[in-house]
Amino acid sequence: MTTPSQSSQAPGTAGHLIKFATLGLLLVAMLTGARWYQQQWAPQTGVIHHDCDLQRGICQIELNNGRLQLEAGPLPMRSLSPLRLTLRADGIEATSILADLQGKDMYMGVNQFELTPSAESLWHGQTELAVCTTGSMQWQLTLTIATPDTTQQHVFEFEAR
Repeated sequence: MTTPSQSSQAPGTAGHLIKFATLGLLLVAMLTGARWYQQQWAPQTGVIHHDCDLQRGICQIELNNGRLQLEAGPLPMRSLSPLRLTLRADGIEATSILADLQGKDMYMGVNQFELTPSAESLWHGQTELAVCTTGSMQWQLTLTIATPDTTQQHVFEFEAR
């Protein structure tokens, strides 16, 4: 024999389970859709390593959407001496450019600085290389170029004493 309260709980419990399952599926669908949207429409960041030694002079890089021309000096670049960067970014609508200078194999502290625009497509920045106790250091310069549509990172390596 069943009581009226027992028979009314079973359909209600099933109804709650169906509601929770539906809400769970809806949440999964929304999260999946948001992730897909982010992958399709969000700006992409690309890291491009360039085989160009800044100690040898100007690096000229052809890109799909333009051209980079990077000069560091005075040459030869040395520790504890001023280091000036000049970047011409033709065909690239840069809104900001951040330079990050790191020791490739040894932590040398934080050395980040913004390049400032001086003319159309021309950017400048200045810093100095930290002194290395080993006498010679392999450096990695990463330029992060932000545009209205995307962000790219360009990596250059060079050795300095």
